[in-house]
Amino acid sequence: MIEQSPAAPRPLWMISGPALGTMLAAYLLGALIGPLRETLERDMGYSTMVNLIVLAIHFLTLATGIVPALLLGRRAPNAVAAPAIGLMLLGVLVLALAANAVMVMAASLFIGFGSGAVLGTALALAGQAGARRTAMLIAVAAVAFVGLLFGLVFGWFMTTAVSWRWVYFMAVPMALVSLVVTGAGGIVALTKKPA
Repeated sequence: MIEQSPAAPRPLWMISGPALGTMLAAYLLGALIGPLRETLERDMGYSTMVNLIVLAIHFLTLATGIVPALLLGRRAPNAVAAPAIGLMLLGVLVLALAANAVMVMAASLFIGFGSGAVLGTALALAGQAGARRTAMLIAVAAVAFVGLLFGLVFGWFMTTAVSWRWVYFMAVPMALVSLVVTGAGGIVALTKKPA
């Protein structure tokens, strides 16, 4: 359970960058657990066991990334969310250009940890929303659900229509927008601090 901070609630716009990052994280997870998984297995020529290892890496690093982000994301949300989104961007690029199973595993490591960190930050910020805490937690869950659904549907469409690599190439602009919004939120937060 996320404890409410005794400090003054943060402005609601602070959550926009981490929320977009959460949507991206859910999109990448939805794409990975959808039909794209079997296509990756076939195109890369690896076994079902390697595929399960990739999923395990993704889920374990996602869970590992949430814990420090819940703690650190309360104090410095943009300092946690921006590198997390950058890590997801790096993972997306590695995965889109992957030539073998080792690259897929490395990309899954980056994407998983970044996803966990950005999700933890979004949850930490939602937990500090004061009277709107419940509504913000529901909003984070809704954003994650939309991203997951979009990852499943769009991942299936792009995999069957073009190539599985385009599922990840299309994630690059989403990651860049998330990064810009998170950075802008940090800059605005710094300029609005009382002297």
